[in-house]
Amino acid sequence: MNHPQTNYTPPFNITRASHLVFTARDLKASKAFYTEVVGLVVSDETDDTVWMHGVEERCHHSLTLKKTKTEPVCERVGFRVFTDEELVKAKAHFDRTGHEAHFADVPYQGRTLHVADFNGTPLELVATQQSHLRTQTKVHTHKGAGALRMDHYQLLVPDVAASAKFYLDLGFRVSDYTVFGEDKVVAIFMYRKNNPHDMVLLQRSGPRFHHYGYIVQEMHHVVRALDIAGNLGFGDSLEHGPGRHGSGHSYYVYLRDPDGHRVELLLPATQIIDIDDEPMRFTVTPGRNTNLWGLPPPRSWFEETTPLAGARIVKPAVEGEPFSLEKYLFAKRPEAAAAE
Repeated sequence: MNHPQTNYTPPFNITRASHLVFTARDLKASKAFYTEVVGLVVSDETDDTVWMHGVEERCHHSLTLKKTKTEPVCERVGFRVFTDEELVKAKAHFDRTGHEAHFADVPYQGRTLHVADFNGTPLELVATQQSHLRTQTKVHTHKGAGALRMDHYQLLVPDVAASAKFYLDLGFRVSDYTVFGEDKVVAIFMYRKNNPHDMVLLQRSGPRFHHYGYIVQEMHHVVRALDIAGNLGFGDSLEHGPGRHGSGHSYYVYLRDPDGHRVELLLPATQIIDIDDEPMRFTVTPGRNTNLWGLPPPRSWFEETTPLAGARIVKPAVEGEPFSLEKYLFAKRPEAAAAE
């Protein structure tokens, strides 16, 4: 394998990707997008903050939006640990390894630890939140895609292998990785729960926040979300898809919220648990669509991101030139085909 290996005896127990904190210029428009299109449920709100969760989630919030007058950012990328004791172990681990960490008071959450990863991505670790009953069976109350639960995040980073080591040292396992040429790792899918992704890293200038995914139950929920988006004036939020990822894990669609934050709606992905379920290796082929079906992503999907609060952007040694929708359409023009 061409990537760092998993530490199967990690210093503390992270269980899953769990929650995010974003800022938003127009809180009213963002609330409408997430409740009416994505189908999240509002847990609580004030004049400057909205807390939301999926219909299957018992946690108080998986998405927090805070009002801002400046450029919208991702303030925190959240993970659950198993118990409060794991937070004590995490603090001791980060102190030993030179990552400044401190406990913070966060509404509706138990003891919460703030730290930054290898690249400066602001992380938040928590064991508990206030909880409520699930509403997944109260179908008559569901809106939009009826999003079930938060699933994963994707970051853009300048060095995938070096960045992945931070998470693999904490017990993350690799489901898939992509190489360019003989051995350069340019993408890696890592997980702690029982599906292929809690954290995905892709090589570009970074760290920057690319997208997060919510699980929806069936494909018709995706179509319903798109129909509602069109009817409510969010039709332009559709950026990429629907399609099927080439790795075979799930159907997908990518939307942009009113502040440009990118959310993926995806169906439940492959189950991965067993120790002998080894990572799958993929190779980048220049000029080839990586999707099983559906058009390649537009250039905006590769280039436009959400800034991470406090993070310093670093360029990779080689940025690469992705095979975008624009390139695909140009290659399909009659004059381009004739030139070949």
